[in-house]
Amino acid sequence: MKIVVFAALISFAALMALAAPLGAAESLNATIITFDAPGADLTANDFNGTYPSGVNDWGVITGFVIDTNFVYHGFLRSPGGKIVTFEAPGADTTAGIYTGTIANSINNRGEITGSYTDASGVVHGFLRDAAGKVTSFDAPGSGGYTNPLAVNLEGAIVGNYADANSLFHAFLRHPDGTFTTWVGPQSCTTNGSLGCYGSGASSINIFGASAGGFLDNSANQVHHGLLRNRGGKLTSFDAPGAGTGVGQGTGCPGCRTGINDSGFIASTFTDANYVFHGYVRSPEGEFATYDAPGAGSSAGQGTGCYSDCPVAINDSGAIAGTFIDANNVFHGFVRSSRGKVTTIDVPAAGTGSYQGTTCQFCSLGLNQWGVITGSYLDANNVFHGFVRIPRRDE
Repeated sequence: MKIVVFAALISFAALMALAAPLGAAESLNATIITFDAPGADLTANDFNGTYPSGVNDWGVITGFVIDTNFVYHGFLRSPGGKIVTFEAPGADTTAGIYTGTIANSINNRGEITGSYTDASGVVHGFLRDAAGKVTSFDAPGSGGYTNPLAVNLEGAIVGNYADANSLFHAFLRHPDGTFTTWVGPQSCTTNGSLGCYGSGASSINIFGASAGGFLDNSANQVHHGLLRNRGGKLTSFDAPGAGTGVGQGTGCPGCRTGINDSGFIASTFTDANYVFHGYVRSPEGEFATYDAPGAGSSAGQGTGCYSDCPVAINDSGAIAGTFIDANNVFHGFVRSSRGKVTTIDVPAAGTGSYQGTTCQFCSLGLNQWGVITGSYLDANNVFHGFVRIPRRDE
């Protein structure tokens, strides 16, 4: 018990330390701190910059930065605001071709997983330990693309890989370095050039259950949610109200579906009118759907986005995600376990079409203390990082 209390006190101290840097903006609901990783490209209209992707319970943030040479670098931000960048050994840093190192997830031991591109254009996975040692790996059957997306406390990693035919599969890399791979039931079998993005996993909890999704082999290639338990059993599911047309369904290609240690799953779905909505699925398979206040109701708007939309859920049942309003501006949100949805807008975020707080193709992190990290796009079309610290009474 003493160890637990001591750890909790340290975590709370780390949380409070996040609020220390100057320039923090106090909103009605939270403190928001913005930051740029060293070397970030701040050139207007380059759509480059800083992209946080995960935060652990100690307040340590990871992510990646794109520099002025259009090269990716991983970064690590301490609770006090110190940022260091790192490269995976073998990562290509040739200017102008968007190669380098991308960090996607961090666990409470400080282990980071992500991907890097080598000089031959092959994308490999990596695991970086807390001491900075990097281990490279490729999923078996990979045709040159392995994309790890999440790592749990045990060091188990999930993600997706593309085979020699550019068909995507989900993978689990066990802590001992062995792999398990799978695809969803009746998953499509062509490739991305024909609209088939196959299967993937984007989150894993401490018990080894992972959540993701797949596109089916129907003419419309409808998207479905997919749960894999520790024993390997696959369960596909559909949110109530999800459409069955082309580009519709539960989740989306590349979407980050979240799962917590209790087995609750959170993500988005697209209805028959191409409007996005949020959902949470209980371990018993029951659904609650919701819309963020202010979310648009036209096609291509709503709670979520068409592709690569981030959703995270913590063990308290809080959910962090993205919504698009009627003017096509992006906003972040946090939904409490009781269903209250609070909008997250960084004051410096742009308000033009497809600008705003969080974005399509961005990542989002949420820890057990309710601390959220992500990115925002300013009026000059430059991406910056932010961390949101909830008020004690929130």
